[in-house]
Amino acid sequence: MSTTDDFRKIRRELANGTFKPIYFLHGEESFFIDRLAEEVERYGLQEHERDFNLSILYGKDTTPETLVDVCLRYPMMAERQVVVLREAQTWRIEAFDKLEGYFRKPTPTTVLVICYKHKKADGRKTWLKDLAKKQVVFTSDKLKDEKLPEWIQLYVNSHKRRIGPVEAKLLADHLGSDLGKLTNEVEKLCIVTEQGGAITTDLIQRNVGISKEFNIFELQKAMGSGDHYKAQRIAHFLASDKNSPLVMTVGLLSSYFAKVGVVHSSAGKSQGELATALKVPPFFVKEYAQAARIYTPAKLRQVHHLLREADLKSKGVGNTSADDGELLRELVTRVMI
Repeated sequence: MSTTDDFRKIRRELANGTFKPIYFLHGEESFFIDRLAEEVERYGLQEHERDFNLSILYGKDTTPETLVDVCLRYPMMAERQVVVLREAQTWRIEAFDKLEGYFRKPTPTTVLVICYKHKKADGRKTWLKDLAKKQVVFTSDKLKDEKLPEWIQLYVNSHKRRIGPVEAKLLADHLGSDLGKLTNEVEKLCIVTEQGGAITTDLIQRNVGISKEFNIFELQKAMGSGDHYKAQRIAHFLASDKNSPLVMTVGLLSSYFAKVGVVHSSAGKSQGELATALKVPPFFVKEYAQAARIYTPAKLRQVHHLLREADLKSKGVGNTSADDGELLRELVTRVMI
């Protein structure tokens, strides 16, 4: 299963009161690891039980021996105790070998959560293989950019709200791949939306500060449809938007035009096949197909050259005086000539 599938499965189990004695959470994406640790604390103990039965330890301040001693304690006036080892990646991987005895026979009234962030643990370790068979080992992979809109829609659905593919993509394009930041904004939108209601572009504009008319998503559409006037209006707006630095805008435009190139290389494919090749919902295929009629393969080569040039200039290479706004307006003009 994927990271998101595993994440939702474990959350459901915890919400239903099903716990394993050990949760080893590791991988590059911190968001999923932090959230699952919070969920164990939330569902594993009632509020009044936490003072005596919740232990938060940190790798740099804790030895394997100390961790085992804490795990061997019995809960006080509660069904279980929860022990969370944060920043476990500060341990050398060999330190976990000292936990093998406990891993083989954990205390049944203790729920141990090990948060090993920013990298994966050594999958060759025998103790990790054994944990995967009997306990919970969760691998937290980074979500690819094209998966972010889908994640937003699933997360919104889990809060019994609705969001369309256009609105989800708008949020993903504007907020980027920081899942913590992205999810916080989605949760704000869920709070101001009634149960069963839809998160609209108007709601996003009012609460997240994304203009429904002037954003990178609309800039791509304007450039892809050949609408010079609208593209320049949006470029002028983005030039003054502190949340839309040029380097990010150029990166998103590069991704957009790369997908236009995929349309050319996928001639003859059905809409569904093309959506798979583009890694977008079928809803967006028409937009990319329209852009492909305007931007020929030869034109796309020129566009990618202009984007690379703008990216370098945004980082100060070969640019002595132009600010980001001037560079963006110039880029849009030259791409659309």
